[in-house]
Amino acid sequence: MKKWNSVLSQLILGFIVVLFTIVGIQNATDAETAVADNLLSPVVQSQDAVEHTPSAGATNCRYGVSSWNSNDYTFIQDLGVGWVLNFGVTFPTLPSGVEYTPMVRFKPQLDGNGNRTGNYRVVTQQFTDSAGGLGPVIAAHPGALWLIGNEIDRVQIQDDLMPSTYAKAYHDAYYFIKARDPSARIAISGLVEITPARLQYLDLVWSSYQAQYGKIIPVDVWNFHVYILSEKQKNVSNDRVCVPSDPYCKINSSAAIALGTDPAIAIFDHSGGLCSALNVYCYAEHDNMDMFKQQIVDMRQWMKNHGLQDKPLILSEFSLLLPYDQEGDLNPNTCYLMDENGKCFTPERVSAFMQASFDYLQGATDSSLGLPNDNYRLVQQWLWFTVYDGSGTFSSDLLEQPATATGYVTRLPGRTFKAKMDALSPSAHPFLHGVSHPVANTAVPPTGTTSVNLSATLYNNGDTATTAGTTVEFYSDAAGTTLIGTAVMPAGLSGCVRRTGQTGDVVWSGLGTGKHSYWAKVSGSSSMMEGFALINPEQVFLPIILN
Repeated sequence: MKKWNSVLSQLILGFIVVLFTIVGIQNATDAETAVADNLLSPVVQSQDAVEHTPSAGATNCRYGVSSWNSNDYTFIQDLGVGWVLNFGVTFPTLPSGVEYTPMVRFKPQLDGNGNRTGNYRVVTQQFTDSAGGLGPVIAAHPGALWLIGNEIDRVQIQDDLMPSTYAKAYHDAYYFIKARDPSARIAISGLVEITPARLQYLDLVWSSYQAQYGKIIPVDVWNFHVYILSEKQKNVSNDRVCVPSDPYCKINSSAAIALGTDPAIAIFDHSGGLCSALNVYCYAEHDNMDMFKQQIVDMRQWMKNHGLQDKPLILSEFSLLLPYDQEGDLNPNTCYLMDENGKCFTPERVSAFMQASFDYLQGATDSSLGLPNDNYRLVQQWLWFTVYDGSGTFSSDLLEQPATATGYVTRLPGRTFKAKMDALSPSAHPFLHGVSHPVANTAVPPTGTTSVNLSATLYNNGDTATTAGTTVEFYSDAAGTTLIGTAVMPAGLSGCVRRTGQTGDVVWSGLGTGKHSYWAKVSGSSSMMEGFALINPEQVFLPIILN
């Protein structure tokens, strides 16, 4: 009897599940046929994505540079990079195929005594739709990737926001932009570097956003910087948090203690410490590739720990920041700054780091951490700082001097960059990411028939945009012998898994009551993806499965 009661309970539970399933499906038919992005089933890409070879001179979306000088654009075009930022929201006219990435900037709001109020102020275009505000800029550039802030964790220098203040600033920027352009992509600010303290800052932003708004912070693209910079000096007391009026802030080391974080976990500089210690960063380690790689892995691990492995990650700034030659004599024995081993940050040293870091970024994958839609690549895009910083002493400049309207002169790092780009062959790799599951009713259920529209979404994990249309074929059988129809995704689908594209609709007619499976593939690919259409769902009886 006890066993029968258990079976009866399972039957009742199964009936309830079926009932709610039918009600849920019926509700989906209230708007007649539902074929929307949120009904497209996401899947991991097929590994036989079709390669499209672009025309000569294609830009590479993986690689970018920062630039403030419009005369740099001839050099940028010759270089072949695919994206540019200028740390603001002034959209320049760039060479064909080069994407501009705007950045909304902030500063803390202070009271009359110079102390933080807990609020922020926008220092780029204001959040308004009036002339000169951010609204018209958003409307004029649909689909842009927006970076919200820059090195927000850095006191005084850059955007300088406490974690709770940044959570508010990000929220306001995100919803202001999305309300005016739903196709916009929003990225979080890059932090100075990835250390235990910087990850603590991210944790504080994460928890503060949830506390203020009752949900997880919505981020389309995650963003970070990689530098190997100390955060505090050995001889500084670290028992309080920095405020701008506190002179203690001025004697922090290169990166400064991340705002709002525990000073005890900050990385010491070389003063009074051994370079081999785990909690010390020395000048000699500024170009250490093992440390460079570890910061990338640590960022991806943080993302995975927060359920974000399926999100793109961009490295929006990296290079070597320590100056080489302030005197202008290019003498490696009299450079402005030597490391603990008596070595200068010469153009040769910068070039070696550039080559090593580019090689790593180009090939770094990890099936447990990387982006599934990008063949598990750890980083989707990266950007070198900078073309020319304006001082003439910066070790990572690509040009010897500011470019002019008549030309430019490259430094050794610039020539190394160009040689790397010339050795690459950008190509597009569109692949099927999801198919629709339309729901419809016949005019005379259950004996009539009806039609539905089938569609599919694609990504491109190549390193350049498609230059031709991508054809998707729909079949009514898994063998791919009975063609329902084809749809074409237009040319111009961005590479680097930055955006999805959706094919046009294919009409599938003569469908009666029930579930009808279909299969789709990119033309030329051997991988099929299954979808289904559900007709007269209120007439469909689903099975009860007992354990």
